[in-house]
Amino acid sequence: MESDVAKYDIVTTWRGGMASQTCCHSCIVGEILQPSHGQVIHADEPEPLGGKGRAANPQELLLAAFNACMTAAFVHEASRDNICLTSLEIQTWGELSTGIPVSCKPSTRNVPGRIQYIIHVSGAGNISQYEHLHRRVITLSPNRWLLSQNMTIEGNLVVT
Repeated sequence: MESDVAKYDIVTTWRGGMASQTCCHSCIVGEILQPSHGQVIHADEPEPLGGKGRAANPQELLLAAFNACMTAAFVHEASRDNICLTSLEIQTWGELSTGIPVSCKPSTRNVPGRIQYIIHVSGAGNISQYEHLHRRVITLSPNRWLLSQNMTIEGNLVVT
């Protein structure tokens, strides 16, 4: 297996209504089994979509995964360039479809999909270095790449 490929074993169980619970069983990176701490992720839809709103909804979890992946890529690339960060925050908002066609067949209509984000960063780098990091993160974040295949993603960088 290639070192830049990870394998995951997760199980999601329906918990009634629109709620679910996902248990993360294992992750293999570079053929090395990573220690599992049995992380649990809860999800529920908001009331207007038939849930009880007792946990983050799947779209919020999708955006949280997007932010976490971009954060990890930004920190990794800053460390690689010996740039000490003192603060990093990614604010994301998006317009994602919540509807599934009645026939469960792919829709031919143009479903809106747009994610926008702002990276707020401060540290020992200068504006040019942070802009360069941001460009690299755009190409390195797998979650950002996956989402960009089907929607528009617009990002801004704010250096403080």
